[in-house]
Amino acid sequence: MSLKVGKDKAGAIGAGFGIMTIVGGLAFSELASAYLQSTYGPLLNLLGVRLGADAAQLNWISAAYLLSSVVCVPVLAKLGDLYGHKRMVIITLAIVITGTVTAAFATTFPLFLSAMLVQGAVSALLPLEMAIVRERAGDQASKGIGLLIGFLGGGAVVGILLTGFLGTFLDLTLVMLVPAALLVLSLLIIILTVPETEIRSEGRIDWKGASLLGIGLALVLYAIGNGKTLGWLSPAVLGMIVVGLALLFLFVRVEKTMRHPLIDIKLVTRGGVGFYLILMLLFGIQQLGSGPVNSLYVASRPSKVGYGFGLDSMGVSLTLVPYALMLMIGAVVGHALVRRMGQMPTLIWANVLVIAKYAMLIVFSNNLAIFTAAQFVGGLGVGIFMAVLPAIILSLAPKDASGIAGAMYNTTRTLAGALGGTVFAAIMSAMIMPIKVPSLDAFLVIWAVCGGLSVVIMAFLPFSRHLGRVQTTLSDETLQDPDLGLVSQD
Repeated sequence: MSLKVGKDKAGAIGAGFGIMTIVGGLAFSELASAYLQSTYGPLLNLLGVRLGADAAQLNWISAAYLLSSVVCVPVLAKLGDLYGHKRMVIITLAIVITGTVTAAFATTFPLFLSAMLVQGAVSALLPLEMAIVRERAGDQASKGIGLLIGFLGGGAVVGILLTGFLGTFLDLTLVMLVPAALLVLSLLIIILTVPETEIRSEGRIDWKGASLLGIGLALVLYAIGNGKTLGWLSPAVLGMIVVGLALLFLFVRVEKTMRHPLIDIKLVTRGGVGFYLILMLLFGIQQLGSGPVNSLYVASRPSKVGYGFGLDSMGVSLTLVPYALMLMIGAVVGHALVRRMGQMPTLIWANVLVIAKYAMLIVFSNNLAIFTAAQFVGGLGVGIFMAVLPAIILSLAPKDASGIAGAMYNTTRTLAGALGGTVFAAIMSAMIMPIKVPSLDAFLVIWAVCGGLSVVIMAFLPFSRHLGRVQTTLSDETLQDPDLGLVSQD
């Protein structure tokens, strides 16, 4: 790869802008995008009535969004590396606004599903904005990325609570137009306040690679998401998995031969990025996969199933919102903890908090107060971890590949969520009571698995000096924070 703007110039540009000037507009964009992504969950029943869709069809809403994001994220991120990350943020926001407005006025299920496919582009915002922060924020890039993650968590809190509240009093169309209004405001703020990046990657979009990656991942994720419904050993599921994996294998082979690949495979295999993506995969399984499990537990009626708290939808939100709130706080303080303790101790303590959360859930599963307190503890740990890890991944990537490195991080999270949800659904299906609902043991096993994944991550972290070393950054490039105690450039 080559750069059109040298490192010295880029650093001078970054020094000319304050961290809040740069991150402020981008952070509001993350809040708006998280609000959007939190909108449809509380409205599913109302959407089913409006669109004439049954429960099986409604499952396609999240599936369509997931499949779209898998394809959109690497392509839009690569376009950002080629033509400017601010430019692609603006284009992405325009695309997402179009999808959001279309969804708000859709009265047929096919049209609404098409809008979800368009909205999948929203997942590309975070990697594009992390690339802007990395170049423009200088030695405060890690703090800036933490702020982005924090506002992402904050948007989820606001979205869950406000959508549930507004859905009770306002017309469904008006409720779904609220995130569109926030996205339009975000677009204007970014146009007026956020500077463009100057570092460019040369080449062009590898559409062949994008097709192989998108179709391959889509087949695998769709098979994982529908394995329980179609049957894990059914020809359809097995066929999609085999074909999808074959396409992904072919993608790797093709990328190694391309002069300007969509994803530089060396970035993963030699630069240390792959090591941290594995950690993200493990962490994401418990972080994203366990959310629906916890919601189901607190909504279960103890008089009928022997566990849970029998809360209504608003009660469920109030119980689980502390998790998102503390995730936001953890993301904000993560950078300060790194400065004080170093990256490795910060990541270790973040996982200690996550382990404590699941231990509390297992031991005090019948105590609502402690269940809620566990969300505070776990949310703080997740927020800290999610603030620190993407900053490490971006620091390991060449500056002209910041967008695609962020895209790999986001795609890994998506894959982790699909894997976690599938595995946990299989556990709940296997451990059922005579009344055809999951037993308490199913929840306890899932929480134990989640805590165990954090134990595995803690066991892997000491190997980071050997497996997570910087090898693909520019020859004269040094880390912004060389004394953080984890990543080194031996």
